[in-house]
Amino acid sequence: MNRSKPQRHDLVVDGRRVSYVQAGAGERVCVLVHGLGGCWRHWAATIPALVRTHRVIAVDLPGFGESEKPRVAIIGNAVAVIDALWQRCEVERIDVVGHSMGTLVGCEVAARLPHTVNRVVLANGPITSVLALFDAPIATLRRDPGLVNFVVEAATAGLPLPSALQALITRTPWARKPALAPYVPRPDEISEEVFGHFVGVGAAGTLSTLRQGFSCDFTAALTLTHPTMLIGGQLDRIAPPTDLRNFAAATPAVQHVEILAGTGHLPMLEQPDEFNRHLAEFLSPAPEAR
Repeated sequence: MNRSKPQRHDLVVDGRRVSYVQAGAGERVCVLVHGLGGCWRHWAATIPALVRTHRVIAVDLPGFGESEKPRVAIIGNAVAVIDALWQRCEVERIDVVGHSMGTLVGCEVAARLPHTVNRVVLANGPITSVLALFDAPIATLRRDPGLVNFVVEAATAGLPLPSALQALITRTPWARKPALAPYVPRPDEISEEVFGHFVGVGAAGTLSTLRQGFSCDFTAALTLTHPTMLIGGQLDRIAPPTDLRNFAAATPAVQHVEILAGTGHLPMLEQPDEFNRHLAEFLSPAPEAR
């Protein structure tokens, strides 16, 4: 078996099947957590870079990808999933990397299960303006009209399309452009392979997550003590750089903030080499004793 290539596995959490892939080997473990409407394939360009130093696990959160929809709130159940993965790995601690909605999961895991976590990377998040959108939608949109991009993302992420239509849009450059416009500044530069991970896949957990407003008490994240890095895109309209810098200023655990020039909401796919370089550099130190 080639351990450097992702191998699919399942585990059961709260009576529901959770799907994940694993690549690499060793005691250094990194768990990758996707965003709203996503799946493990969003990390397709990241996994090969991390297997040099880590055993890498990329999970399909409950209700997304090939994982079954949970009985309870998505974010709360996701914490239980990460805990179950940590126990299955039989290691002392794990590094956690989250993207977009996955940054909320990463923060919640670090806050609720501090003994499981070594380092935290939050990519294109925390999505603090999105959380504010649920509490005060009109005032938040007036302050930051760019968040309409999240509304577009949320409205489309849970809608499956027939496979023939998915294929047609994927093959057609002008059709790919409006489909990815909320996420990236230059949709035409996204390859067909990458685009295929986004369009029309649908996700059973999307609408329930939105109805619950992510069910996230984010105040716990401000108490993070684990070494943390934020990575964002200069042109990200869902998690703008201002949100990341404000979070960093309020959170002493944040050691680095990297804003990638000319990049939107998907830096791990828009600029994978630069994204992976920052990620590897931050995760390279040996695990710290606590």
